[in-house]
Amino acid sequence: MLPWVDSIGFLPAKRDRVRKTFDSCNFSFILQGRGEYILRGERYAVDTPSILIQWPGEAMDYGPDEHWTELYFIYPKDAFSALTASGLMQVDTPVRQLANPGAIMGKTEQLQEALTCRELNADRIDLLCYNMLLESWGKFQDGIFPDAKIQKIRRRLEASLGTDIDCFALASELGMSLSSLRRYWRKNHGPETFQEYRNSLFLCKSCRLLVETNLQVKEIAEKLNISDHYYFSRKFHQLSGMTPMEYRKKHQIFKYNLK
Repeated sequence: MLPWVDSIGFLPAKRDRVRKTFDSCNFSFILQGRGEYILRGERYAVDTPSILIQWPGEAMDYGPDEHWTELYFIYPKDAFSALTASGLMQVDTPVRQLANPGAIMGKTEQLQEALTCRELNADRIDLLCYNMLLESWGKFQDGIFPDAKIQKIRRRLEASLGTDIDCFALASELGMSLSSLRRYWRKNHGPETFQEYRNSLFLCKSCRLLVETNLQVKEIAEKLNISDHYYFSRKFHQLSGMTPMEYRKKHQIFKYNLK
């Protein structure tokens, strides 16, 4: 299941500097303005648009030069393992630039609409927040890994969501041993394993297609390059705890007039 958001806040003109050790997992989208982030004595420039992360037990020191516009998500401390395993919270990179601010702003509008509905749908809000984080991370990943090898590994993993990945063949194709391939992946992609990366990607893509479209389960499976839609349904149930149709019924954003 997706990690649940504890609270969301929007600060259109934040001026205060934060010096604090948090007991939560936080993501701050800096949409306008600039400032700095100091962590363990190292200074990071914050230029918009960017995203900052804060995690439990670490002394944080950050803030605007004058003022900035900030949208933040706060997750409970217990979400730290899931957020790091998914690659969304890498503690060695507390500041990262957003390569596609337009997409983030579009999702911000969707989130605002969800938060102002008469009846709040907490599950939908959790999904929208997760999608925003995934969008910021995915675009960032493309920007920081100029090495073609890591891009090729990621593309291969993303293209094989419905089949087993032949790691030996992939390593050989890249001129690496299997152990070297795994070390290279960990160095550039954090502690997340190949299978964890694929499962996270599978679940996020599946959830988005289920709630944002009226595609049939078979069509969604095909979009993920999975030929057996029964396999798709079994895997989705294993990872989410619900069948695809149960998930759609509970979370679907749009209503359609089906012919």
